[in-house]
Amino acid sequence: MLETKWLYLILNAFTISFPLLRSFESKVAYYKGFASLFKAMFIVSGFFLIWDIWFTEMGVWGFTPAYLSGLDLFGLPLGEYLFFVTVPFSCVFIYECLKYFFPDGLMGAAAARKVSLVLLILCAVLSAYALIEGLWYTGSTFVLLGLFTAYVQFVANLSWLPRFYESYTLAIIPFFIKNGILTGSFLETQVVWYNNAENLGFRLGTIPFEDIFYGMLLIMGTVHFYEKFEAGR
Repeated sequence: MLETKWLYLILNAFTISFPLLRSFESKVAYYKGFASLFKAMFIVSGFFLIWDIWFTEMGVWGFTPAYLSGLDLFGLPLGEYLFFVTVPFSCVFIYECLKYFFPDGLMGAAAARKVSLVLLILCAVLSAYALIEGLWYTGSTFVLLGLFTAYVQFVANLSWLPRFYESYTLAIIPFFIKNGILTGSFLETQVVWYNNAENLGFRLGTIPFEDIFYGMLLIMGTVHFYEKFEAGR
């Protein structure tokens, strides 16, 4: 079943299917925030797609044609474009569900601040190492994540950050399933391949270590603009 040219599209369909079906229930009522969500995704996913196109051209990563539909634009397959819709859509759904079921939150502001501080230290160390070693994927991911985390936590001190950390922790579970398959788990080869000369070369199963933090930046940025647009409704 997995060895098909439709694999990337199938994975995207599975990613969005449950959140989309439950979006219109009266409890969470996720659909009410669609306008804000789509505007947020347009900004953040648009930035990530430009980054993606650039790094694909550089050979930092690429795609195996055997798992692709054959439809592509600017060097990216259709499945990659859909990745930046289905993943933020589904992760913000988890974020909104936690809002509904745990209105008082599971993590306090002080705990979130400590998480942010640890994250900043990690970003600083790995950014410096990547700069010395010339690792494009590692460097760009941790520099951008460090700067954005510093802004939302220590400059703007935004109240949604504890909820973000909670929801992203939960999102790691489906993340590992989808990204594991994309990077070669249960497959003859990889849907998305990585040039190990541009990253740390450390993998969690088949998943590059950087992917966890690349995903964190994607969802943190989406939540930031989503909350900003929701506040202005």
